[in-house]
Amino acid sequence: HDFYADWQPVPDTAVYDNGFKTQWEMFIRHVVEDAPYKYTLYEGAKGLQLVECALQSWKERRWVDVAPLPRGRAQQSAEAVA
Repeated sequence: HDFYADWQPVPDTAVYDNGFKTQWEMFIRHVVEDAPYKYTLYEGAKGLQLVECALQSWKERRWVDVAPLPRGRAQQSAEAVA
């Protein structure tokens, strides 16, 4: 059976901006204009941990568990205030 023949064209109806650029712009607005910024250093650490696990998974050609990232006292205090 020719599965490619079953495919139907789907129009591109949405334009997506670069996610890294969008978050960078949000951060710059936060620094320059004191605009709100919801991402913390802890969120950045989780993102870095995910990238490191993805690279390890690719190198070892296997699934890699993402361990919970420990929360410091500063992070717990920030969450209590929010």
